[in-house]
Amino acid sequence: MHHHMAYPPYRIHDQGVCHTCKGDLMQPPRNYADPAQTAYITAGVLRFGIEYRRLQNDHGICIHVFRGPDDQQDEVLRFDCFERQPHYHYAWSKNDHYVPLDTAAEGDPLQWTLARLQTHLPAMLLRAGEPDLARALDQQDIDAALQKIAAWADALQAQARQQGGA
Repeated sequence: MHHHMAYPPYRIHDQGVCHTCKGDLMQPPRNYADPAQTAYITAGVLRFGIEYRRLQNDHGICIHVFRGPDDQQDEVLRFDCFERQPHYHYAWSKNDHYVPLDTAAEGDPLQWTLARLQTHLPAMLLRAGEPDLARALDQQDIDAALQKIAAWADALQAQARQQGGA
């Protein structure tokens, strides 16, 4: 039994042996945002992160929504815009409510995510259990950050295509 407080959790999860403990309950390993791979974009009271994630059988853009402007671990929302099984998470760091994305109805996962972040972020933060954050949002901060996120997403996807496998 090892009770480590891994913050920031650099690369520990790569070997798949990182078990974070909540009391005596062993939790499965969590895939924290990899600081080496993630671009961080602060938007007023919160912070976005964007990275290209490659899992064993899926890959795509991942957009993290962190709780504070300097945070890189406490995720209130996460959008996994994956090729095969796109989905998103409410309260990823707390109780993690996983929601699959219906691409037949919603279309491209990344475009869907960018649109939701622009128009539904306060409501989604409320559902994630973050009313104070939802109230403190400034839409101008969000709009400015989303332009940067969209540009990063394009660049990361182009890079992934060059490396093959996208």
